[in-house]
Amino acid sequence: MKTKLLIVANRKSALLPILGQPAVMRLARLAAGLGQEVWVLITPELQQDLQDPPRAWPAAVSWQVISGDEPLTLPAGLHPEALEPLVVLKGHAVWDRMSLEAWLAEAWGGGDRLEEWGGLLPAGRWGRVIADWLAGGEETTSPALPGLPYLLSAGSGARKEAEARLVAAQAAATAASDGFLARMLDRRLSRLVSPCLARWGVAPNWITLLNTGVGLAGAWLLAQAGYAFHLLGAALFLLVVILDGVDGEVARLTLRETALGHYLDVITDNLVHVAVFIGIAVGLSRAAHNVSHLYALAALLGGFGLCALVVYQVLLKDGGPEPPCQSRAARWLAWLVNRDFAYLVFLLALFDRLAWFLWGAMMGSYVFALALFFLWRFSLKKQLAAGSVSHGPTTVDQP
Repeated sequence: MKTKLLIVANRKSALLPILGQPAVMRLARLAAGLGQEVWVLITPELQQDLQDPPRAWPAAVSWQVISGDEPLTLPAGLHPEALEPLVVLKGHAVWDRMSLEAWLAEAWGGGDRLEEWGGLLPAGRWGRVIADWLAGGEETTSPALPGLPYLLSAGSGARKEAEARLVAAQAAATAASDGFLARMLDRRLSRLVSPCLARWGVAPNWITLLNTGVGLAGAWLLAQAGYAFHLLGAALFLLVVILDGVDGEVARLTLRETALGHYLDVITDNLVHVAVFIGIAVGLSRAAHNVSHLYALAALLGGFGLCALVVYQVLLKDGGPEPPCQSRAARWLAWLVNRDFAYLVFLLALFDRLAWFLWGAMMGSYVFALALFFLWRFSLKKQLAAGSVSHGPTTVDQP
């Protein structure tokens, strides 16, 4: 069952555009995406400035106009004297998904609370609190704390600060899953681009498709004979990898994450990878007039298939042998699929040594698969020796 969440929009700063959409609309979409039944209470002057709110807001969001000169009317189902807990947030507060989700979980677990950006109180107690908010002045200063939530005040400086905090929060959320070069270089560059595209309203899926097109163009260049083609192709592939996170960053910043976008990103990433490996092998074969590089490509693809088979056995089938092995295998797999290898491709292309990468990747795929397989077997034998492996459900004789 959905819980009700009220958003009170009574300050002009609630209409400041945060990454392309008014702050109050962004907060409403965010709360609705977390499974809340959202009601927006908006003052008449803001309602006039906000263009067509009923059509622009999600279906899960309702709204009503309120005025400080009239008694507060709570939405249907919430009696003014009810003791039912109710979450109310200020419409000029900026949150990201993780911060709001964590705050809601903490608020529901800790009882009544009232903070600068809202709180959780029985419905019957909110009338006076909201009346005080409506009677207050326009300027609101955010608590001098880093991170989110962040209370907007009138002026572009607050908007820039809020957007910077959203980008920083996103960086912190993905830091653990990023490779070293991705964390130190790729993300820093992509996060210069992502806020601009988010403000312009560019759809994340279009960014994915454009990046895929650039990657395929790089693969085509790698498939040609000649140093210049190989170097330019490797540079385009490196650019694709650097900007690979832009589509996901824009989707998270603008609350436009979808299952379609996730699968599209995964599929196109792998498509570009396969195309680049094929392009390297074909280009080297053309340049050297030797088919041995094509044999290496076939062996490499076979190694990838073997890796997939072993990974399925270790990480997916029956949950794997034991958590330590799973954890180690997961780290190895993360290293294997890490796209930092694009820097190596470019460096070797610069010195005209792409053949080293092709043959090294071919041998490395088999080494990885065998190492992971033997790790799994060793862990399994260790458990058998300790008598900790379950051999099936225990049966009990019935009388």
